[in-house]
Amino acid sequence: MEKHYTLSKAAELLGVTTQTLRNWDNAGKIRAIRTPGNQRRIPDSEIARLLSPPVENTEISAQKPMRTKEESQQPLPTVLKNKENHLLMCKDTPVYDITESVILNKSLLPGCILKEIKSFPQWMETRYSKDTNFSSQSLMHSAFGQINHEHAAYATGALSLSDCYWLKQESEDILFADITPYIHKEWDGKGTNGAQNEYIWGSLANLFVSGKTDKRWIDAQTLLKINTFGEIEPYALSLALGMGNIPKALISEEGIKISNFTNPDIFYESIEQFGIVEETKDPRDIAVEMYKEHAVALFVIDYLVENNDRQEDDYGFLRNANTGEYIGMAPYHNFDWIWSGETITLPKSALQDYRDYIHSICRRAINIAPTFEYGTIIEARARELLQI
Repeated sequence: MEKHYTLSKAAELLGVTTQTLRNWDNAGKIRAIRTPGNQRRIPDSEIARLLSPPVENTEISAQKPMRTKEESQQPLPTVLKNKENHLLMCKDTPVYDITESVILNKSLLPGCILKEIKSFPQWMETRYSKDTNFSSQSLMHSAFGQINHEHAAYATGALSLSDCYWLKQESEDILFADITPYIHKEWDGKGTNGAQNEYIWGSLANLFVSGKTDKRWIDAQTLLKINTFGEIEPYALSLALGMGNIPKALISEEGIKISNFTNPDIFYESIEQFGIVEETKDPRDIAVEMYKEHAVALFVIDYLVENNDRQEDDYGFLRNANTGEYIGMAPYHNFDWIWSGETITLPKSALQDYRDYIHSICRRAINIAPTFEYGTIIEARARELLQI
């Protein structure tokens, strides 16, 4: 039987990032299989194909998403620009000495680093929008010229509006309040005199909005998903079903606007960044174990709207930015792949322990389905779950 690798292991073998593998899979450049929990696995034969020497002027060679020699020699973005120690901060608390690889505060450390599931550079890779977010890439290019995530992370401190982590040199006399986009205007890629390519301490949180959909932060309260309109239906369905765990969503001329559910005291950590110790375990089961009906409801909504691409960076937890405590499941977000015509089986723990709850949601969904544009699909999928 052919061996299959998790995304993290396959990325390590190929010398690329897990997000790159997702992009290749979505573009049909690599063959991946899906587990019952909708997790990608890469066959050993694909690893061998991608690692084999390229063949010039052949169809196979043209299809290989191989990194260039120069790219392969580039180190992961450790953001070390000089010999001085660099620190990962959570607000104003030093969390990790990047230079010495020393934990300074366990309670505030990203979960996957604490569990030794990912190294610091690998965790940093989960924060980048990479080549999938046009708005972020345009802003980055206007600010820095040639796209270079390492330089951008160093210059901006890798600030985000999803969490309270940032990077600094140990000797820098600067505080979170001086630079966070939660307090200050989002940086637009220009300096005080309007010139491009001039950076002053501020924010570039747009760079750290991951995923394929083109999106950007308008301000600290609002994320705009550009030219995305259909996604409003899952939010409306969740609201109609009485699910309180959703952010405010509104339609505008540019696309859907999602209210930010984080702030300087509460940040988001995806289940990917949380870190799953058992590779054979469905990460969705972890969410169900921790947050019970709140997690089950998300996966039921996904089934009803045929969202077939909820990955480990699409759901997670809220944490206290001052203590590191996990305080709840994050509001439901990211329904980019709805009305796909396909469904993903609910996690085993949900089906085993929450069958009555699932059925109650489905009965309510059937009653309100006629009020929705895709009500016939919602009703049909709800009736399917009632048969389980």
